Amino acid sequence: MESASSKRIVHLVSFNIPYPPDYGGIMDVFYKISALKRQDVGVILHCFSYGRGRSRTLERECLKVHYYRRELNLFHIFRKEPFIVVSRRNEMLLRNLLTDIHPIIFEGLHTTWFLCHKALEGRIKMVRTHNIEHVYYRNLALNEKNPLRRLYFNTEARKLERYEPKLAGANSLLSISPGDTEYFRSKYGNAVFVGPFHPAEVSFPDNGRGDYVLMHGDFSTAENNAAALHILKEVVSHWKYRTVIAGKRPSAELSDAASSLRHVKLVPNPSMTQMNELIANAQVCLLNASNPTGMKLKLINALTFGRHVVASPAIVSGTGLEELCHKAISPGEWISLTGSLMKEDFTSDMRARRNLLLKEIADNDNNAKRIVEAIKSYIPEF
Repeated sequence: MESASSKRIVHLVSFNIPYPPDYGGIMDVFYKISALKRQDVGVILHCFSYGRGRSRTLERECLKVHYYRRELNLFHIFRKEPFIVVSRRNEMLLRNLLTDIHPIIFEGLHTTWFLCHKALEGRIKMVRTHNIEHVYYRNLALNEKNPLRRLYFNTEARKLERYEPKLAGANSLLSISPGDTEYFRSKYGNAVFVGPFHPAEVSFPDNGRGDYVLMHGDFSTAENNAAALHILKEVVSHWKYRTVIAGKRPSAELSDAASSLRHVKLVPNPSMTQMNELIANAQVCLLNASNPTGMKLKLINALTFGRHVVASPAIVSGTGLEELCHKAISPGEWISLTGSLMKEDFTSDMRARRNLLLKEIADNDNNAKRIVEAIKSYIPEF
């Protein structure tokens, strides 16, 4: 635990324990804490525990860490409030937030049960929006085969849409992409752009060429699994380029589809180092998704470590990074773009242009400064 002397301090309420930082939303929380620390901002972390243990790393990075049990009571499904919110209702959190008057950052709609609580009136309260949540949940439903889970996602989407206006009670919404910022600003008038926080600090793909195509992602989510299956069946099966599929918890269906193609290699559950090496050595990264909100961390990783990127519109829409990618919709476009890029060197000019835009959108220190400036607009002495 660090000394609080001469530090600016914020409370940060996280939907999960942000260590290890092994998936998109949690990476954003963890690397945000590190970046705020470099701006001389101390973090009092509050996090909900389910499936993860206490972390000494977090306890070193933060001034203090509070852990709360997430109440996964199935009867919450029948309440009018979203399950992801009501299951993170905890009176001890409110009591801990009331021990001082420091600004509060709520991570995601998930953690906002107390956002409009009368006891917090007059406090500076900000919400980090990782997605337009009801759009995200509708998309989960579209890609879900299990009828009960599909019903849950659709029901949760309706509840989230009804609940979302509560965000008007925040002083600022810290939106993760330019597109999401525009959406929240038009609805609630209180959104500022604060790009994604991530482990990759600067773009350094090698010049020249790689010799394979890579598709990577977290395949444990139905959306990513379905997106990868579509590309394998409709695109990859029509070429002979060596192709690598790498990611977390691939489904049996995805594993079978990959093993049926002789030129395809599946790398399940790679370490972060292994994944970065796979991206760095590829010639083309394929990124496919159907949910057009938020900011995909796999896009940041591909642009930081990789060479050419071919992506569906939903991956790049509203990110501000569109000009760094080649967009494909139909299988024919995926095939022809990949074919031409397999023959095209990645140049130092391409890398320089990429670094310039990544620094503007996805530089951790710049984004931490944006949070500090947002707080200073309410507390000039912060």
